[in-house]
Amino acid sequence: MSCGRRIGILGGVFDPVHCGHLAVALLAKEHFGLDEVIFIPSGAPPHKPVVAVSPDDRLNMLKLALEGVEGCGVWDGELRRGGYSYTIDTLSELGELYAGAEFYFIIGTDNLPEIAKWRSYEGIAARVTFCVAYRPGYALERPEALAAADIREFPGPMWGSSSTMLRGYLGKGRSCKFLIPDAVLGYIRDRGLYGYSHGR
Repeated sequence: MSCGRRIGILGGVFDPVHCGHLAVALLAKEHFGLDEVIFIPSGAPPHKPVVAVSPDDRLNMLKLALEGVEGCGVWDGELRRGGYSYTIDTLSELGELYAGAEFYFIIGTDNLPEIAKWRSYEGIAARVTFCVAYRPGYALERPEALAAADIREFPGPMWGSSSTMLRGYLGKGRSCKFLIPDAVLGYIRDRGLYGYSHGR
């Protein structure tokens, strides 16, 4: 990979991926002039031990969501690694794949305070620029532990969609059109994920 690139990182469980994820990625890409945004589905996140669907399903849904979306891709290294997924390990691997690149870690105001609890958070902060989008109900708070970190705000989609909310909708058979990409919604319906059977 060529050096000097600006690479955005958007990690998450993506259970399921939804339009809010896509919107925040593209807004960050535009705002910070990123060359690419990489979506990274978590393997076994230590902070969220229960995941509703399989790693393969989450990866397949991400690939479907990003078909035709220029400048966005998927890296499945955490799924292949096995065991708990730690961001510091992921950054080490990406540093080898994208030698000389600048990394922009895309995150919401709801998650920023949690970073100081992550393994080797000082090492994470030293390697990335934190790109923080506002999430309704969560003001931007700069944790004292990240006082030396490069933290920059950008305009996020500012809506309250979440995978948790959408799993609840799907389980009740509610239409999630315009909330979840059509190709992903079809995948969920065809496989009966999250108890969804709308339209059958």
